[in-house]
Amino acid sequence: MAGNAEQLELPLIDLSSPDRACSAKSIRKACVDHGFFYLVNHGIEESVLQLVFQDSKKFFSLPLDEKRKLEYKDHRGYTPMFAETLDPSSKIKGDLKEGFYIGPAKLSDSQVDANQWPSDDVLPCWRATMESYYEKML
Repeated sequence: MAGNAEQLELPLIDLSSPDRACSAKSIRKACVDHGFFYLVNHGIEESVLQLVFQDSKKFFSLPLDEKRKLEYKDHRGYTPMFAETLDPSSKIKGDLKEGFYIGPAKLSDSQVDANQWPSDDVLPCWRATMESYYEKML
């Protein structure tokens, strides 16, 4: 490495720690100081993570017009590049990322599922994979 370049070391947070309050404080500090962190001993099997990444790649590889059918509303769905600005001090108009947001299927018994899903014709198993992952993350 040339010059004064610094090596970024991201915090490592171990969820197997019995001190949950300390873990929560560590996560907050990592988010404030770095915006990112490594999470270990989270209990999600590697096979599940690989499936989520594999299916996510399929979704984000779809044509833009197909993804836009699921455009973000009610805090769920697809956000295209430049649609969000997570760093308001950024000189770039919008973030150079796409996103897809899901949440609990229902907030109460009387509500319909607020999530938006591609049809099984477009992406077979997408919904099942993402719902399973969401449940495991809880």
